[in-house]
Amino acid sequence: MESLCGDSGKRGTSYRVISRAPGNRRHTIRLGRVNKRIAETARLMIESLESAKAAGHSPDRETAEWVGRLGDEIHSRLARAGLVPPREQTSTTIVTPGHHLEHLFGSLGKHKPTTARNYARARRLLEEFFGKDRTLDSITEGDADAYKRWLLASYAPASASVDLRRALQFLKAAVRRRLIAVNPFAEVPCGPQVNDDRIYYVTVEDIEQVIAACPDSDWRLIFALPRYGGLRFPSEVENLKWSDVDWENSRFTVHEKKVEHHPSRGRRVVPIFEASMPHLERAYRERAPGAVHVVPRTRHGANLGTQAKRIIEKAGVKPWPKLFVNMRGNCSDDLERQGVAEKAINAWVGNTARMRQRHYHAVRPEDWAAVTGKSVRFPARPTSFSGVQEPSSLHRAREKSPDVEDDPKIDYPRQGSNL
Repeated sequence: MESLCGDSGKRGTSYRVISRAPGNRRHTIRLGRVNKRIAETARLMIESLESAKAAGHSPDRETAEWVGRLGDEIHSRLARAGLVPPREQTSTTIVTPGHHLEHLFGSLGKHKPTTARNYARARRLLEEFFGKDRTLDSITEGDADAYKRWLLASYAPASASVDLRRALQFLKAAVRRRLIAVNPFAEVPCGPQVNDDRIYYVTVEDIEQVIAACPDSDWRLIFALPRYGGLRFPSEVENLKWSDVDWENSRFTVHEKKVEHHPSRGRRVVPIFEASMPHLERAYRERAPGAVHVVPRTRHGANLGTQAKRIIEKAGVKPWPKLFVNMRGNCSDDLERQGVAEKAINAWVGNTARMRQRHYHAVRPEDWAAVTGKSVRFPARPTSFSGVQEPSSLHRAREKSPDVEDDPKIDYPRQGSNL
């Protein structure tokens, strides 16, 4: 049981808390000249720390926040009494951005390859502008403004915005570690992270023409799954397995590698839309014996973007920016315009409506036609392309196994409009 004692003097009353730890060991924590209300609060918090230590538990949230607000002197007295761990002493060697970031990245644990690459880029830019020997506490708000101007002179506004936000994040961590008093980037406007000029709508006509020019089933699915299923490429496409496909209920399970670290994320169930069903069925029939993954080509670690552009050009279509990101966005755009419930789109695509509107949705030719009075039509099933397929028995009769082929000369249907 902690007791509060006060010693009156000419300059006021000094308080101290006397506690008895297990083993009848006595600790005295001097609080200095404070009013009695503050001293009583301190006594209750110290009593809570003693109880938590005796039970082998962490202190409750209120007590932990109180400890975090303490000055170094009182905190050191609690540490000497064994009630809290000592605070990390600021090392004179951790003063440059490089030293701070090395410590920060090490404390965050293992990163995904893309995150590690982005962090390395942010560190390189900070050290390139400020220099490797520049101390953190010498960076001012004016230096932060100059860094923003330097980024905008070298990179697109969206890329500069991303790097500014990382600088803000890194220096905020330095404030929390008490390496600097204020964050010089706190008041710097970062700007939007979206480049509207790179948002593009890939029409059904164009994507069908590209799919018809693909050399095999792997490539057909590389285009069909993002455009007609809303899958992220390559992470969600490369991890899709045949065991994830539920043919009976026309759906499959997607493993969300990008967001698996978020609570309640890591997988979602997506319908097999009518537009993507023929391509998925054909790939199943043509799979190699014992094949596990739906698109094995994506498992080789190669960058498929260059080859994808060649296929697009071969089909007579001009390659669009952000090949796979825009196709994924077009899928959610089509679903929304066809009146599918927002909650269903969120669940199937794995993004919120705000995120889709901000990063994915483009103005389509039909939108221009709606206000100019000129009709624009894109045929859903072009007939001039090679490789036209006939409806498969699997698509009509779901009770049959995909392994059973009624007619060995069967063709496959052309892709229809996305549902």
